[in-house]
Amino acid sequence: MRLSATFKVGNISVAALSDAAAKMPLPRFFNEVPNEEWTSALSIDSPDESVPFNFGSFLLRGNGRTVLLDTGFGEQGPYAAAEGAAGLLDRIRDLGVGLDEIDAVIHTHLHFDHVGWNTVTEDNERVPTFRNAIWRVSDEEINWWNGGAVQPHPDYEHILRDVFDPIVETGKVESFSGETLVEPFLTSIPTPGHTPGHTSFLLSSAGEHLLLVGDAAHHPEHLVHHDWVPAVDNDPAETTRSRRRIVDLAIEKDAMVTGGHFPILTVGKLSKINNEVSFLEVDINETDVF
Repeated sequence: MRLSATFKVGNISVAALSDAAAKMPLPRFFNEVPNEEWTSALSIDSPDESVPFNFGSFLLRGNGRTVLLDTGFGEQGPYAAAEGAAGLLDRIRDLGVGLDEIDAVIHTHLHFDHVGWNTVTEDNERVPTFRNAIWRVSDEEINWWNGGAVQPHPDYEHILRDVFDPIVETGKVESFSGETLVEPFLTSIPTPGHTPGHTSFLLSSAGEHLLLVGDAAHHPEHLVHHDWVPAVDNDPAETTRSRRRIVDLAIEKDAMVTGGHFPILTVGKLSKINNEVSFLEVDINETDVF
């Protein structure tokens, strides 16, 4: 499985980067969907069959800004045996980008596989990995965590304390709400459901657009079948509404669409005929220079 790929959207360089790439069965991502339906859509014979699944981030560069969208598992990743595990920082450096060059870290949400490299251990303390960056997270997401949200991962309180609280303590967190221009080329698109403050992002440059959907869709088929909801989603009804919004926006903008859990490099365009949605992969002109 691929661990990185780089391409351009208008004048913005985009790098899809993995912090672990695994082959795994996906039945919990199609909760309560008849097995014969979702396995047929994925072209597999059994719900126990393993398929490629990525734990990824996106590095974006343009308009004088270098921006990291989500930070993977980090040092505490549970997929130690997966291909490329805990390698996100190396992949960033391989692009010729220093960690201190990152101006902003933006989170789709605060689940443990999206915040892991926020901090590293130095002298027995957790300190920010990207020393010159500010962090951006939606108000709704921060408020939900501060309200004592219960998560499926049993160690979540410990993980969050190690990888997000130290950022808050440095005063480096800037929150946003709603549809907001969070970077010159990046607009937040509220897509609640997976978590109450989950956010997708629309990258726009020189008339081209790319929708980065985060965990609003763990697989392209989730954008085709809006009500095929993972067991890990907090609010299935909200998830379904958010996916409809993504489809409508992608069609309106003629935007390409991809997600951090899609295998690298999976980029497509959405279309809708008689309320039937299709995701068609597009050929991307990859670049060697970031």
